[in-house]
Parts: sequence; structure tokens; C-alpha cells
Amino acid sequence: MFNIFLIICFNIIIINCVDIKDYINLPDIELDSSEYGLHPGKTATNCSCGWTNKNTRRIVHGAETGINEYPLAAGLADGEYGFMKCGASIITAYHALTAAHCTIKEKGNKLAVIVGEHDVMTADETDATRMHPVKTVIEHEKYDQVNQQYDLSLLVLETKIEFTKKVGPACLPTSQRNLLDQAVKILGWGKLRSRGHRARALQEVNLRVIPLEVCAKTFAAEVPTTNPHQLCTFNYGKDACQGDSGGPVIWLDPDTNMFTQVGIVSYGSGCGSDSPGINTDLAYFTEWIHQKIASTVPEAAICTKM
Repeated sequence: MFNIFLIICFNIIIINCVDIKDYINLPDIELDSSEYGLHPGKTATNCSCGWTNKNTRRIVHGAETGINEYPLAAGLADGEYGFMKCGASIITAYHALTAAHCTIKEKGNKLAVIVGEHDVMTADETDATRMHPVKTVIEHEKYDQVNQQYDLSLLVLETKIEFTKKVGPACLPTSQRNLLDQAVKILGWGKLRSRGHRARALQEVNLRVIPLEVCAKTFAAEVPTTNPHQLCTFNYGKDACQGDSGGPVIWLDPDTNMFTQVGIVSYGSGCGSDSPGINTDLAYFTEWIHQKIASTVPEAAICTKM
């Protein structure tokens, strides 16, 4: 009944008929990464991407990941002291993605991308951690600091990332796809609660993609629905938090059985509140990413479904 009502609402474009309250009492989302991303699916990718490493603990509801469970996860850090500023993701051996609002105020500052990290307070839980200085920051030309449209930056690295079982790229979308009601994951080292401390270890949380109209009602003018470039996500009591910005929103592609990065964490209202989160929708920007990679490191290539 709810799905039929939702379709009717969209067909006649009645935004007010969809409300966040419709999603608060839905069952929690469980997506156990220990069962996914381990073996190729029925459709191949043009290069290895989006795989996971089996975690001996079954993690649901949002918690600490396994060590190097998600090789695509990275962090944007201070280039001198290594302090984690924002989340990021690996997309080629020379490029990473993050949010433009994470880099726009860092003009002139040394930045680095940290890969293979897990616990930022220890150095002995993994041998995969490396710091790669950022050579060039390319923010989207249309990035708007007021409404956070086009909130993405491509980071060009000075040194090549060595891909191993523990470190590797995300798969990127090949086309726009309807992800409504699909489960996605957010990865990051952000705060565990609004007034709490930042997480020491990489965290994951499962969210649901919900209609952009719900976010438009919550954030008003900041979320135009006439020309959407954003994903709206929600799971009651769970969300991205400060420090997760720029981190990857990943979706398990059933065709490849690997994780595709479908978004970049942009902003929200509080942490784990009853408000949804806004993410940059990468499906709209794959051509932009292709062009910027070709103009910086032509031999580099992103990984996608074939």
C-alpha cells in the first residue's frame, strides 16, 4: 500500500505526500559485509574494485569495521601531522574523491590521503597504512558553498598507491540507477555522536536511500528537486556525523557482487537524529571524473562494471 501511494505521489509531483515520518518505523537495515564483496558476481568489472576482506565479526546496525575490511576507504588528512580532516575514497592509483566543502578552505595547506588505515591511534594493527601527499585539488567548478550543490573534489596524488588485498579502488557507477529503498553503507572516522569524540577506528553504518523530496522538505531551498545531483539517506537513529564528510556512500551491486561508490557524504542535521542526510550523487559526475583524470594522469583509469 505504501509503495503504491508513493508512486502515485511521484507521478503527480506532490512533494508533501512523502514525509520522514513514513520511514522512522521501518525495520532496521542489515547488510552484513562478511557475506558480500568477497567473490565476483555474474557481471565482471574492467579492473578489480569494490571488494571486501572477510571480517570475523558479524557487524550490523553500524559499528567498527574489521581491519582493512573496506580497501577503498581513505581519509583526507593534514599533510604535516596526519590529523584526519574528512573521509575520502580511492578511485585510481593516483586519485581519490572527497567533498568540496572539505577542501575549499584548505587553500595553501598541505594535504594528504591516508590509505589502508583502521585505528588512527595505533600503528601496529595493520601494515597497509600509507600517507600520500596531495599534489592537486580539483573542486567541481559549480560547487556552491551555500546550498552544497556539486559538493565533490578530485584529489590528485604525488605518489602512486600500491594496490594490495588491503588497499584498492572503489567501483564507480556507469549510469544513473534508481536506488530508492536500497541499502547503502557510509564509511568514516567521524564523531560517534553529536557532542562526542571522533572515532578512533573506521566505522560503518547502514542507511536507506529515500526520496529526495523528503530531504527537500527537511532542508528547504538547499535541496532542489528539479535538477537533482544528490542522494537522500536515512535510518532512524543512525547517520553520518561530523568528520564523516567526504567519505564514500557505497552500494552492493548485485550484478558484480562488489561495492560501487554511489555517493559522497555532504551534510545533514545532527548525528543519528530523525533527519535524513544529503550526499552527492556520483552517477551524475562520472563523466566529469573521467575528464579530470584524463587531464591529470592519462594512464590512470577508474573501475566500472562492464
